[in-house]
Amino acid sequence: MKFLSVNLGKLVNISCKITGKGGTSLPGKIALKSDSKLIKKLIEPIKENKVIITGTNGKTTTSGLIAYILAISGKSVVHNKEGANMKTGIATALIKNSNFLGNLDKNAAVFEVDEANMPVIIEEVKPNIVVITNFFRDQLDRYGELDTTVEKVKEALLKLPEDSIVLLNADEPFTASIGDEIKSKVFYYGIEDNLEGINSSSFEQKYCPICGHKYKYKRIYYGQLGDYYCPNCGKKRPNPHFKATNIFLNEDGINFNLYYKDKILTFKSRLIGIYNVYNLLAAISAGILLNINFSTISKATESYWPIEGRLQKTKIKNKKAIINLIKNPIGFESTLNMLSQFNKPLNLLISINDNYADGRDVSWLWDVNLEDFLSKTKVNYIITSGLRAEDMAVRLKYANFDINKIKVINSIDKALDTISGLTKEELIAVLPNYTSLYEVNKYLNSQEDKK
Repeated sequence: MKFLSVNLGKLVNISCKITGKGGTSLPGKIALKSDSKLIKKLIEPIKENKVIITGTNGKTTTSGLIAYILAISGKSVVHNKEGANMKTGIATALIKNSNFLGNLDKNAAVFEVDEANMPVIIEEVKPNIVVITNFFRDQLDRYGELDTTVEKVKEALLKLPEDSIVLLNADEPFTASIGDEIKSKVFYYGIEDNLEGINSSSFEQKYCPICGHKYKYKRIYYGQLGDYYCPNCGKKRPNPHFKATNIFLNEDGINFNLYYKDKILTFKSRLIGIYNVYNLLAAISAGILLNINFSTISKATESYWPIEGRLQKTKIKNKKAIINLIKNPIGFESTLNMLSQFNKPLNLLISINDNYADGRDVSWLWDVNLEDFLSKTKVNYIITSGLRAEDMAVRLKYANFDINKIKVINSIDKALDTISGLTKEELIAVLPNYTSLYEVNKYLNSQEDKK
């Protein structure tokens, strides 16, 4: 059955390529109908170096970093690098990496996993390490309230093998609280730096799980991530095993020191932004827990280049551009804050769809503090695009951006052509949500083909 299911998936993958479809989930969807236990059967030969990453933001970058660290260390890695993070996407990644006999010739696996899919994936993959990045409000029409998502992930972690490790973000209260309630060995990572944080209107207020009082903060880095404590009962942020200090950020990259046990290590990266410090810290910590030597991890982080749509530097008709996925208020605000720190004039293209993968409810756009960004940043033009381009334009109008400088162009191809034509010396920032990103990349690939 495994042999037939794998080859059925491979045939579907070939047909997806011929028809120009993405093929990141459909092969797995069809194959799983043939054999519902296919993931478990394919992953079974891999006994070590199995890592799962979940959370609201940072899954794709963190999983990409961990997979790259493992590859640089000499491992052969299966990884759902396209970001298809539900059961069907993981099955597809395994099928693509298996031979026609239905065997997976790999010795490491890294999967980013959608929070709602954690119970079934943990049961079938039996990971050695689970990394949790953070929890923010995201696609509530799909998952319900934030506490429900956290509880679902916590229940999944209770099914882990006894020797599995859970790596948690100490600075994010929802994530850190999980460590008190699971049986696995827990490690924490976090920032300890005087870095100026990002003021955010997308703060998810966290209450102390012991006494119910609101947490207070000594320092906030972004969203609700920071050094928090309960003024009533004394519960506080866990002391991280892995600490990032002496952080330096600019538009060219990140430098920081990592404190682990009695060691101080310096890491560099071409990634940018405070949230990528967290992604790097999670990946480096996972690498250390996988017993990969420090020099290999350092080499990997320094040479790693972000994947498509994650602070991707490119050109649109010879005009400098940066592309970053936005999918919730905190991700949007963090991106805007980073752009304002560049101190350069900008032209923005914001593309919002409301397909199932994006979440149907786009009311979260009103939770983004656009007013603060627009008051301190020189933005010459903003084009809104996608199925909900008009909604985005209305939000910009109420943020007091000059309506004469807002252009609504639903077609992403026409929008990208237009913004390149409007741009002289400005940096173009393209901010698509999930399914819009696919359309942006399709446009960029077609431009490459014309060269």
